[in-house]
Amino acid sequence: MHSSAEVQLKQSLAKGEPAAFESLFKTYFQMLAVFAKKMVGDLETAEDMVQEVFIKLYDKKDSLHLHGSLKSFLFQSVRNKCLDHLRSQQSKQGHHDYIKETAETLDFDPADLMEQTELEHKIYQVIAELPEQCQLIFKMNRFDGKKNQEIADELGISKRTVETQISKALKRLKTEVFDYLQVLVILFIYFFQKYF
Repeated sequence: MHSSAEVQLKQSLAKGEPAAFESLFKTYFQMLAVFAKKMVGDLETAEDMVQEVFIKLYDKKDSLHLHGSLKSFLFQSVRNKCLDHLRSQQSKQGHHDYIKETAETLDFDPADLMEQTELEHKIYQVIAELPEQCQLIFKMNRFDGKKNQEIADELGISKRTVETQISKALKRLKTEVFDYLQVLVILFIYFFQKYF
C-alpha cells in the first residue's frame, strides 16, 4: 500500500471509521489467510485466525495506536494468534514433540515470510485468472501430479493440447511474477519438486 494512502488509512482507523476497517480487511484478508495456513496447516482454521485478529482490532478501535507498517502489524498479529492456537492445541493433545518441531519451523524472519506469502498469493491469483481449460489442465498437472497423457485421456483431448496449455500457463506465470526476486525458488518448490 502506498505510504500516503496508508497514512490516511491509519488516520481513518484511529477515528474508528467502519469503512477503513472494511478496506483493510479486503486488502489483506486473503494474503493473511495464506500466511496463517502455513502455520496451522488448515485453510478454514487459518481464516478463523485472521478473522479473529480483525475482530480484535475493531473491538479495540477506541484505543488503537498504530505505529509503523500496517502490513507488518497485521502479519505479526496473525503470527502471534496462530502460535497461541498451536500452543493451545498442543496443550490439549499432549504432543510435546509437535510444538517443539513447529516452533523450530516458525523461527523465521517475518519480513522474509511476508515476501514469500505475497509471492504465493500472486501466483495463485495468476492461476485463477487463466482461461478455464488452461487453469484446469495446469492444476491437474502441477497440483494433482497427473501426467500429460493421463490428463488428455481424462478430458478427451490430445496430449499436444495439454502440453500447449501447460506451456501457456507457465509463460503467463513467468511474465506476471517476473519482478519478484524469489519467483524461481517458489515455482520450483510448488510446481516442479515432484518431478525430481
